[in-house]
Amino acid sequence: LLYKEVGLALGINSDYSKRALLLLHPNIRVMRHPDHISSIVFLWAHHEKLVVVDQSVAFLGGLDLAYGRWDTHEYRIADLDGAAGPGREVRPGPRLKAAAAASSAPERRPHPVQAPAELAGNRLLWLGKDYSNLIAKDWVQLDKPFEDFIDRRQTPRMPWRDVAVGVHGVAARDVARHFIQRWNFTKTTKAKYKGPEYPCLLPKSPRAALPLPFTVPGAHAADVQVLRSVDRWSAGLHECSIYNAYLSVIRESQHYLYIENQFFISCADGRSVLNTVGDAIVERVLRAHRSRPFRVFVLLPLLPGFEGDIAQGGCHAIQAILHFTYRTICRGEASIVSRLRAAMGEAWKSYVSFCGLRTHGELQGRLHTELVYVHSKLLLADDRRAIVGSANLNDRSLLGQRDSELAVLVEDSECVPSVMGGQEYQAGRFALGLRLDCFRWVGLDIDLQDPISDRFFHGTWQARAQANTSIYEQVFRCLPTDAVQSSRALRDYVSVENLASASPSVAREHLQNVRGYLVQFPLEFLAEEYLLPPLNSKEGMIPVEVWT
Repeated sequence: LLYKEVGLALGINSDYSKRALLLLHPNIRVMRHPDHISSIVFLWAHHEKLVVVDQSVAFLGGLDLAYGRWDTHEYRIADLDGAAGPGREVRPGPRLKAAAAASSAPERRPHPVQAPAELAGNRLLWLGKDYSNLIAKDWVQLDKPFEDFIDRRQTPRMPWRDVAVGVHGVAARDVARHFIQRWNFTKTTKAKYKGPEYPCLLPKSPRAALPLPFTVPGAHAADVQVLRSVDRWSAGLHECSIYNAYLSVIRESQHYLYIENQFFISCADGRSVLNTVGDAIVERVLRAHRSRPFRVFVLLPLLPGFEGDIAQGGCHAIQAILHFTYRTICRGEASIVSRLRAAMGEAWKSYVSFCGLRTHGELQGRLHTELVYVHSKLLLADDRRAIVGSANLNDRSLLGQRDSELAVLVEDSECVPSVMGGQEYQAGRFALGLRLDCFRWVGLDIDLQDPISDRFFHGTWQARAQANTSIYEQVFRCLPTDAVQSSRALRDYVSVENLASASPSVAREHLQNVRGYLVQFPLEFLAEEYLLPPLNSKEGMIPVEVWT
């Protein structure tokens, strides 16, 4: 079941995906939705990402089944054939031969263990369109997957950060029921799918969810609630349970919130932005200011994911998203920082942190840096609760009437000893493990056990983000940065040669002091500029709801 895009607005070429899948096997059925003309749905999308196997195990989250999404924890920016690096070369051996010989597939075909000559020395991890940098250049010619579309010798790839989750049992049944509901809704509303070759699907009984036929390795027992954003156009009814869960978890949190999201557009004004997630964060911090320690960690992409040269100010789409992001965080009376500053002055910095991710490497002997693109949609609270799914933190994903989304609320039922605020604490096994994995941004040599202590929040998280930011700006003069608050300052800033070009050896010495990937999110970037698109531009003619 694929989202049928508006071709003039989004070049994902779902028609090619449909044709390619149908050619794989006669048992495969593919439907696309919606029909834009008949449904009058042009602005909204099916944004959920899910895979269900036998209604017994389901995978969902922010990870699209698309080019450029696969990555490793190393977040490499270079991938050249024969390039030196930590990659391992796999050689054929007895175990490989034994596995091939033991195959019980009914249609057997010989597969030579010896690699063909044309593949000799090929150590690429990202082939063709998988090597990507969506801000440098958006994808083109998607029907030619193995052809490069950017020069990997000159342009670094943009590393990809995402989070997904696997669920079993009753939760997997519920995810399957959501898919079945959408499949049957599409079949009954699109004339071309009403024939018998596209069957209606039936959900299995919830009683059949146990015992589990198998589990994904490393799974933990937990209480799981499936959440959705759907409307009459997408599934035949309205639901905004993801939004309700976000508000509930934020209001009920006791110690910390960790938000990792591709977008951060909130703080309702009743006009351009309607969701109140940002308002709930402000209320929770103000309540903490009167009682006990509380931390909010917000991790965002340093730039929106649209093609555009940020050295020239970026394209109108980049600027539009920046406008609404900064309006949420720190610009205008309704923003989070403005409201907290009005109540407690600069003490807000002891409660809320805004960060991004950046890395560096070499291409053809030349130093490069690139942001790590945060595409996750994750909320963690108190090492006990987690929301993982496809929903961005904006109106499009949360209100229900717009994009369709899918997520799960995980509440741990297994606890392990931990520390919170210097005190012994029973943390959830799943939520704690996920938080520790996320917090590796600060480096692997740090004690991450107590996330709300002053020692960690100020002495590690904030200090390391500030130190890494300072090094990257000194070496690369990278963007975005707090040093650039106007278009004139931007022109002056990019006109100065950076240390990486002027003195590579000195630059390499500085870069040895970078720890992890964490950097500060620049709150003052282009603060003196009006970032909404001009009304006479194509982006300016688009309804504001598209950006929010």
